Amino acid sequence: MIIYSPSYLINDPQLYWGSVTIEGRNLAYYSRQLLTLGLEVQERIFSLKVLVAGCGALGSTLVEELARLGVGDITVVDPDLVEESNLHRTHLFTERDVGRPKAEVCSERAREINPDVRVTPVLDVVDNSNAEELIKGKDFVFDALDNVNSRLILNDACVKEGVPLIYGGVSGEYGSAMIVVPKATPCLSCFMQPSEGEDTCETVGTTPLTVTLVATVQAQLMLEALRGQVREGLIYLDSRRLSLDNVKILRNPSCEACSREEFMYLKGLRIRCGIVRTDESPPPGSPKPFVRRGKEGLLICYDKCFKKVGR
Repeated sequence: MIIYSPSYLINDPQLYWGSVTIEGRNLAYYSRQLLTLGLEVQERIFSLKVLVAGCGALGSTLVEELARLGVGDITVVDPDLVEESNLHRTHLFTERDVGRPKAEVCSERAREINPDVRVTPVLDVVDNSNAEELIKGKDFVFDALDNVNSRLILNDACVKEGVPLIYGGVSGEYGSAMIVVPKATPCLSCFMQPSEGEDTCETVGTTPLTVTLVATVQAQLMLEALRGQVREGLIYLDSRRLSLDNVKILRNPSCEACSREEFMYLKGLRIRCGIVRTDESPPPGSPKPFVRRGKEGLLICYDKCFKKVGR
């Protein structure tokens, strides 16, 4: 039940919404946002269940923005650890977090920002063995991954299961974002191809400004969809020129996902960079995370083990 304050208090949003609650949420927290979005959209935001795939620079910024918006349930997937090189371009990580799991830090900070929000960390990679299970029951999936092959796997899963996917990518002072609505828009496989070359592991720099711009566009695409407006095509951002362009993307009649519905990447696609699943096991009684650096990369173990390669 929603009970409203006297109408004259509308001139002071803090007082007006201070006595209004929805499912135990004090709407005073969202008072300025409600003036822009309205109560109907805000209620939809409260009810959302979303997945954020990746919790590095882009993913952690998304988690913060979604928590501040009031998204009801956020799942964050990433097995990686916070490194010193992450700190300059992230909002949620500090020096005391170095060596801790990114997904756990993101979840803790998001709950501190907004206790209304449920945030669940998943210390795992996104690959063909779990992508479909991860997105089940979600209203939106946010792609904050750092390699094209993982993206194509996630795209296959979302198109197959009918879950909207909001892609974001950053390179230097440039970025891009796009919403994929199954059966209504083109998907990532319409114009992206899997990467096989070793040069795909090259580290590319960026700034916190470009990361924040791309994450904000991704979150705004979600808000547009909640209002019934779906923007087709790719949004290209050039933060150096302070420009934003819409790039027309046509549905590819030969697309393995949204046209032919083959979903070939869910059947197996090698991920060459970043963190990959491994058959190794942590030593008995070892701390979690267990970390070991070797010639082939960094081994990170929880109940399962992952290897960080190529970067």
